Amino acid sequence: MEINRNMLKKAANFTPRQTDTTYIIGNTKGKDRTTDLKRYWTPPEDPGQAQRVLIDLLSVLSRVLPAAYFAIVCLGFWKNFVQTGKWTSLLWMASEGLIIFLLVFRRESRRLSRHPWDWIVALGGSFTVLLVRPAATAIAPEFIGVALLLAGTAFEIYAKIVLGRSFGIVAADRGIVVGGPYRIVRHPIYLGYFVTHVGFLLANWNPRNIALYIVIYFFQISRILAEERILSEDVAYREYRERVRYRLIPGVF
Repeated sequence: MEINRNMLKKAANFTPRQTDTTYIIGNTKGKDRTTDLKRYWTPPEDPGQAQRVLIDLLSVLSRVLPAAYFAIVCLGFWKNFVQTGKWTSLLWMASEGLIIFLLVFRRESRRLSRHPWDWIVALGGSFTVLLVRPAATAIAPEFIGVALLLAGTAFEIYAKIVLGRSFGIVAADRGIVVGGPYRIVRHPIYLGYFVTHVGFLLANWNPRNIALYIVIYFFQISRILAEERILSEDVAYREYRERVRYRLIPGVF
């Protein structure tokens, strides 16, 4: 009987030992939730009056300042077209000028990346392209450059119209679009840019523009990967990614 009492006492005081696996899983879940809050900015659900004014001010500045800079550069390309009659300058202005309207009327982000690298590649990819300049040297007849600029500009305008107010600069979740040119590649606007940039470079060939476009596409590819990292957290985007295999160039990337 004494032995049975001791056994019952030990059984009553027994506490199952937690395994390392259980401990790690439990802490990872908590860490993920905290990390998610640190990685993304989301608009507050019920901001106070002062916070609302600050958010609205920042929203206006984030639209107007980049749009103003794009407008100034586009004006320079317009002047070059008037002086030289070079159509690639006019088409470049049309391609990049549309961004002015999209920046001003874009939809607010549901989740905006806080990661410094995402901001670097977004700003680098958006504004480095404004440093290219018309050049006297061409390595192809101008009509080839014009044709590529026309095709690329038409395609990116189509993609931007389909994207609508979901357009933005920094990687964010502004909603998922899967129709139109988004059935061909997952980032058709960048594909349109790529075609226009090839056309412009062929007709405006110099070391400065070559170096800039190398830098630009380092930023653009990094930007695509950053955007996909955020969007892929949505199950709808993961399903879309299964249907549309390529990001930028069909059959290549």
